[in-house]
Amino acid sequence: MAGGNAFFRVLASTVLALLFTFTLFYSTLILPTMLNNYLRNYFGDPWPYIDEYLRIISSLRVVGYIGFSIALLLIVLGFVLGRSKVSLLGSFTLYLPVFSYFASAMFFLAGIGVLRILWIPLVDVSPGETVFDKIGFGSILMLGDIIYLPYDVLRFLTTLVAGYPLDNFYFITMVFTSCIVFFVASATWLYHRFSGENLVTGGIYKYSRHPQYLAFLVWSYALLVFDKYLTRYPRGGYFSPPPLIWLVFSTTMIAVALREELDMIQKHGDRYLKYREKTPFMIPLPNLISNTITLPLKLAFGHKTPSSTREIAFTLLLYFMILIALSIPYSPTP
Repeated sequence: MAGGNAFFRVLASTVLALLFTFTLFYSTLILPTMLNNYLRNYFGDPWPYIDEYLRIISSLRVVGYIGFSIALLLIVLGFVLGRSKVSLLGSFTLYLPVFSYFASAMFFLAGIGVLRILWIPLVDVSPGETVFDKIGFGSILMLGDIIYLPYDVLRFLTTLVAGYPLDNFYFITMVFTSCIVFFVASATWLYHRFSGENLVTGGIYKYSRHPQYLAFLVWSYALLVFDKYLTRYPRGGYFSPPPLIWLVFSTTMIAVALREELDMIQKHGDRYLKYREKTPFMIPLPNLISNTITLPLKLAFGHKTPSSTREIAFTLLLYFMILIALSIPYSPTP
């Protein structure tokens, strides 16, 4: 009987994990194109009628401001009310327009590009005289492009060795890697939950306290690489990549993970503290790199991990500002 229950738990956790992973994969490589083809029936490309461009932007601007405000409100309220998943929903809503880069059109709001209306408040405050200047290389959306540094180094080295950057290969590799990690993490978590365990420390959780969030970060970074290096724009259809939005999304996700750890400490006490002490937050890192990353936090609070919601907010804001500052002198050409 016990063996039968174990088999059922393995089967159920595997099937559900496969379903969740397929949804992630489908939403990355298939759904954007299908959605773009559908939305082109309602949000077409009025080229070359510039006046029609401006009319459409003007008519949708209020929707963009409302959506942008709601997303930010969800992020803030989630932390204020202790509902971290609400914050995650807000950041993901703000991140949705990233999928618009799968579409190619002269008009940046054509087809699935209409999702970019959520970013119109950031476009409006970007430098430039016209909206077409504002969505270009000086866009506020490009603040935070220091996050491309690891990939730019990899891209540079690959070009030296292979003669070309292999962007498609790396994009697909990151997507598949994130899906595999997400599947393994989901299956492990579900199996232990079906077994009645509230604290999962086995399997992939021996090497990462938050492997599902790690998968989402790798997945979202892959989309960011696609937006900058793989999107093919028609002449005059350029729209700057959004590293600023990825920074908001990733820092919110990390904040949610840290907030969940505070709840786990309250619930499991020393058991979770011992687990946290020996298990990396996201990925195993050499001590030198780990200590360098956590140095600002240690200088501010005397320890490497935030111990309150206030410390989490301060920590993420601090790192966010550091990355923005480092991005100002960093602007490599694609």
